Amino acid sequence: MEETIDLSKLFAILKKNIKYLIILPVVFLILSMVLTFVLMTPKYSTSTQVLVNQKETDSQLMAQQVQSDLQLVNTYSEILKSPRILDKVSKNLKGKYSSGEIAGMLTVSNHAESKILNITVENESRENAGKVANEIANVFSKEVSDIMNVDNVSILSKADNNGSKVSPKPLLNAIVGVFLGLIIALIIIFLKEILDKRIKTEEDVEEQLDLPVLGTIQRFDQ
Repeated sequence: MEETIDLSKLFAILKKNIKYLIILPVVFLILSMVLTFVLMTPKYSTSTQVLVNQKETDSQLMAQQVQSDLQLVNTYSEILKSPRILDKVSKNLKGKYSSGEIAGMLTVSNHAESKILNITVENESRENAGKVANEIANVFSKEVSDIMNVDNVSILSKADNNGSKVSPKPLLNAIVGVFLGLIIALIIIFLKEILDKRIKTEEDVEEQLDLPVLGTIQRFDQ
């Protein structure tokens, strides 16, 4: 019975403050859309793939080398993000982006048990994202042979200049805005109920003063 009473009180409180539960989510939804379409700069992503391999003629040596190359994939990833590579990329791009800016755009990944490195670049321009990704692949393919004594680096696919849009995401931002509005509305309602110590109903008298209600005086509006 107590749980039913508590739930009924909870629903009554929410119903009484329904304006907060409607207005605040709508306000935050509008704010999230303004941020998404007015203040946030779109970013585009494109990628290229590089295969790092060794040339071997002996089949047994080839099997051993494949396993060795797989173990070195993480090393190749770090080399791709190293200042030696990124400084050269920045120089080849006429200093349009510093090595630090290029590092911020760059993500290097690979699939398990694969010697293929995926070079992904995010940029505010579709065209520039493709240029940066391709230049990183070109510089890496030339420099890694000196760094790691690797003699077979192949660029499997070049990044195009029609990268996909990765941010902002209007639907996700809208959901976050509505959810945040609901959370803040519930916090306001909770604080309002906790801090409001006024006695408003007969139930409040019985609950807070532990006194029985013998009668009430009806309010007359003049």
